[in-house]
Amino acid sequence: MSLEEFDLQSFAQALSVPTQEALAALPHFQRQSEAWHFAFELLRSNNINCRFYGAHTLHVKISRDWDTLDSERQAGLRGELLRVVVEQSDGPLNVLNKVNQALVAYALHTIPTAWSRFLGTAIEGIQQGALQAGKSSTSAGHAIVDLLELFPEEVNRTLAGQAQRGGLIQDVKESLPLALELLTGVVCGLPGSTATTSNTPEFCRQLGQSAGWRTRAWKAILQWLQFGVPSDTLLVPLLEMSLRQLETMAMAQISGSGVVDDDEVRAAAAAVDDIVSNTRTAAQYTRTVGSLGLTWFGKGWMSDVLKHCTSVGDGQAALVWGSMLVSFGETYSEFILAKAGDGQLGAHVGTYLQLMLGLTQFPGHHGFSEEVSDQPLNFWYLLQEALADGECGAVPAVTHAYASLVRALVSKSAYPAADEWLDGDRDERDRFGGYRREVGDALLNAYYVLRSDMLGVLVDEAVRGLSAFSLDNWQGTEAVLFALRSIGEAVADSEAEHLPRLFSADVLAGHLLPMIQATIGSSADRKAQWGLTSIKAGILGVIGAFGDWWRAHPDLLPLVVPCVTSCLAHPQLVPAAVSAFRRICDSCREQLADASESMVHLACEVLLAGGAVPPREQQRIFESVAEVLMALPPPAHTAALAPLAGALADRLAASLAVLDGAPLGLAVHDVEPYGEPLVSHLRLVEALASGLQFSDDAEGRALMGSADDAAALAVAAQCYCASPAMADFRRRVGGILEGVFAARVWQRDESSGMVAVDDTLLECVLSVINSTARRGPHVLAMDFVECVAFVGNAWAAVIARPAADARVAFGRRWSDQCPAFLKCISQLVTVYSPPTSKWQLGKPDVATTDAMLAALLTRAIDDICAGIASEAPALGVAIEQQPVICEYVFDLCTRVLQTRPDLLACMPPPSVGRVCELSVHALSVPNRLALRPTAYFLTELIRLSATPAKPSSSSSASELLQALWARHGATWLRTTLAAIGGTHPRSLLPNLSELLFAMVRNHPESVRLWMNEALAQPGFPSVHADDTAKRHFVQHILATRSMVRVKAVVSDFSIKCRNLQGTNYAS
Repeated sequence: MSLEEFDLQSFAQALSVPTQEALAALPHFQRQSEAWHFAFELLRSNNINCRFYGAHTLHVKISRDWDTLDSERQAGLRGELLRVVVEQSDGPLNVLNKVNQALVAYALHTIPTAWSRFLGTAIEGIQQGALQAGKSSTSAGHAIVDLLELFPEEVNRTLAGQAQRGGLIQDVKESLPLALELLTGVVCGLPGSTATTSNTPEFCRQLGQSAGWRTRAWKAILQWLQFGVPSDTLLVPLLEMSLRQLETMAMAQISGSGVVDDDEVRAAAAAVDDIVSNTRTAAQYTRTVGSLGLTWFGKGWMSDVLKHCTSVGDGQAALVWGSMLVSFGETYSEFILAKAGDGQLGAHVGTYLQLMLGLTQFPGHHGFSEEVSDQPLNFWYLLQEALADGECGAVPAVTHAYASLVRALVSKSAYPAADEWLDGDRDERDRFGGYRREVGDALLNAYYVLRSDMLGVLVDEAVRGLSAFSLDNWQGTEAVLFALRSIGEAVADSEAEHLPRLFSADVLAGHLLPMIQATIGSSADRKAQWGLTSIKAGILGVIGAFGDWWRAHPDLLPLVVPCVTSCLAHPQLVPAAVSAFRRICDSCREQLADASESMVHLACEVLLAGGAVPPREQQRIFESVAEVLMALPPPAHTAALAPLAGALADRLAASLAVLDGAPLGLAVHDVEPYGEPLVSHLRLVEALASGLQFSDDAEGRALMGSADDAAALAVAAQCYCASPAMADFRRRVGGILEGVFAARVWQRDESSGMVAVDDTLLECVLSVINSTARRGPHVLAMDFVECVAFVGNAWAAVIARPAADARVAFGRRWSDQCPAFLKCISQLVTVYSPPTSKWQLGKPDVATTDAMLAALLTRAIDDICAGIASEAPALGVAIEQQPVICEYVFDLCTRVLQTRPDLLACMPPPSVGRVCELSVHALSVPNRLALRPTAYFLTELIRLSATPAKPSSSSSASELLQALWARHGATWLRTTLAAIGGTHPRSLLPNLSELLFAMVRNHPESVRLWMNEALAQPGFPSVHADDTAKRHFVQHILATRSMVRVKAVVSDFSIKCRNLQGTNYAS
């Protein structure tokens, strides 16, 4: 339907249905000037739909076409709108609401310049208009309450300019007392309430008899609260009235009288929640609001309503009532603690803590049958923090509450009955698991309050439960073990009062360890299997949690460790067993070092077990064993490692044979199953390498000149080189890594020699190089020359210069695999850049090292630049398509500048030029992944071009960087200015500001010249930036030496260039 097909009368007739054609044509019609008149015509219709679309059109015209009206018409529209509001006050409510939206839209255009005291005069106008039109006060009340609810919401959404917004907010705040007075009069109409007075307007009394209007009034109060209550003379009566009304609602809900509905309770509770959770209010009126809250919550009505919710199992109602309790406690936790021993308020604190305990132990299992008990957990944390930070010491009421809290949390953390758990869905189990983790944190907080008393109670319960253990009722014992595990990290290893009773030889040998090793027949039902597995996992969790305690009691380790490792034979217990094993190894390296032979034997068994232990858990075991071995002197741990290294090399060779034996002609993704064993075993090499490192502290001290540490590292390096077994392992691993690329299974491009290697396997191979390349000596490290040659050969095989025919064969695989190579090259640059340490045996002289690393860098950068350029006709488009590669390229280049800038001087000038050209294009692309690392690289380059990176840097490197700035600096600056001017999103301005700051700080004179030349061009960087704005920008940028100030200047100039003055972006 088009507007030409029928006249306005026909259009109105079509809207009365409404037809699809009329609705489609309505937006087009609303753009016409005739729509102003037609909107009022529709509002006079008897048809509800016509009136609604008339109000809608009026709202649209005022919001969108305000500037098309002259000042006289704008002024006259005010009276017409008030008249329409009065006319529609009898309803229906959707029409009234839409008319009020139009009135508010008008107000947002005119406040405060043309319409001050909007709310008061609008309400007065509605009341007078209703009186003149013969409307009832109730009808006027409908319009007023609807306006009171709508106005603050629309104010918050408006996009008014900054200056107007200031006047608007001021007008709103001046209207706040009137709004709250009228809305309070409505909500106090609740039956049983005595809060209304003789001054309460009649329409408030009438509307207050309706639960629906009371609910809307509460929602309106919540909207008005967002503007802040300016004084306690307004805030305190409002809060007291709200709590009084809630008390009445609570009594009505308990009695089941039906005078309130759930929506009203939720709305009232939300308003109170907003007041008591407001941190600004809490800072200003801590004592006033805190005392009022404790007094009202300490009365019996809140306890009664929560008991009622508990007795009838109404979790939703408990959430509503509990929300404001929890918000009050979280905001006023310090005040609550301070008043815990203070006379009458102290009694209210005790009552309040009992209410929070009631919420914490709400009946049911969280995630299955209730969602209430997690609400107060953060309050208990904040109260504990307040107790730790305060000076009031232990308060009996608080200590007693935490003792009760522990019992409640242990009970709530118990698993549901077997039928409920096993038959529940995954979401329910996940919710319970997440809640249980939160409970663990809460138990730890409780321990910081109760300390030894809590530990003693838990140990007594654990010993009692284990002594009388039964698979028919195991959940309580497991919950106690869970509580012990949760507090393990906080218990001192010197604890000698309670833990010896739990971990005594008698308890270990008589209860804990036999239970870990206990079995039940395969015919047992799944309930019994689940119960036994859960209790075993609980015991393993406790053993692991007290790893530091085992360190102080090494005589018990021979009993504990074998029982823990025996659980590796049970798939369901492997994660718990590995976690316990790692915790013990982390804490007791020195104590377990004498058992290195058995530790290596364990790792060999895990290796031979294959898939019985998941790959990730195998890696964790290998890393832990390696860390224990590092507690031995180098000759000892090298000898101890030899059997495991030999077994691992054998498995690697067997896995490579599996890959090489895969059928020929498979697609890359189809080769993955044949490569999985090799990936798993290479990950074990990574895990060993991770565990066999010297500490960063030792390496750091040696690099800083510590003679003792340097001598120790040199001795270790000599030992590693002299070990035939480890030399053989390194040789075999090197051959296997090369064999990956030589495997027959991979597709090859005959013209280029490129090989299509699986991404996961390639990443794993390069990760092995990364993990063994370390600044300190490493028993698994490859020779430097061999390592660089291997990476270069692998690059040539997999990436090479992406020729057109190879790209047809292998698609975009080169771009997916570049990041792994670049990370590896970055690691090699970091580790092997000169100077050479005396423990880095076999490393060439400085010149040779620089030349080898520079050759590797040159090959990578040349190939990547060629590959990116081949992606699209324009380099900028190609970068936008491949931002991740740019990210890794410039991360690598930044690392080179930070570690060894001389490498750039060793590279051919064309290659360095390609990096600079790539940086210009990456800087011009509005993509965060590409721009951020580029900006960091250029910032570092610019800094070093003004000052040499290190005293040891050669003059050639400094001269090169200065030449790069002289050649490319003007382009970098111009591209940065264009990005600030609008080619890039404003979210990138911080990175651009930092880059510009580096330019100005390090090269102020050249920046002044280039910036003036660039900004002198008309329309650059934006047609919206005039000469005055440009001069102001240059003056302030060059004058400041503060990064914060530079960011502010850049932001202001960017807003000017984007023509965003007077919008929220400028506020």
